[in-house]
Amino acid sequence: MLEIDDDAIERMIVLSSNKNPTDQMIKDTIESMNIKTTLTLDEMMAVFKSYYQNLSDSAVAVSLGDRKKMRNVERARIKLGLFKWRDFEMPFDINEFLPAIDAGKTDAEIAAMFSAGKSTVRTYRQLIDYHEAYGAPDVVVDRK
Repeated sequence: MLEIDDDAIERMIVLSSNKNPTDQMIKDTIESMNIKTTLTLDEMMAVFKSYYQNLSDSAVAVSLGDRKKMRNVERARIKLGLFKWRDFEMPFDINEFLPAIDAGKTDAEIAAMFSAGKSTVRTYRQLIDYHEAYGAPDVVVDRK
């Protein structure tokens, strides 16, 4: 289980429910979360803003000047509690994955169950952990 700061999560939820947050509000909230990422604070702000413009992670990465940042953008977006429906399209059955997590299986054990890589399992476990930390919020359905 990830160590997630509940106060930081609450601040992000409040920020996300604000109709017109200022740049300073966004910056202060993101900064307070102490998210480990290679993205700069300004890039994290761009991730936050672009989510509400319904931009894809690859479009955000390109706007940041490097398409290779797409994975970093996706991870940062999830840590900010900004979920999209496709985040939950797993290469294995979620109805088997969740009980395996609940049963306390390790990433290696779950990876073996699904013939998947440990890093893939770890990524989806973190997604589920963040989704639960944010109170299992609704996800944006990409209509593109």
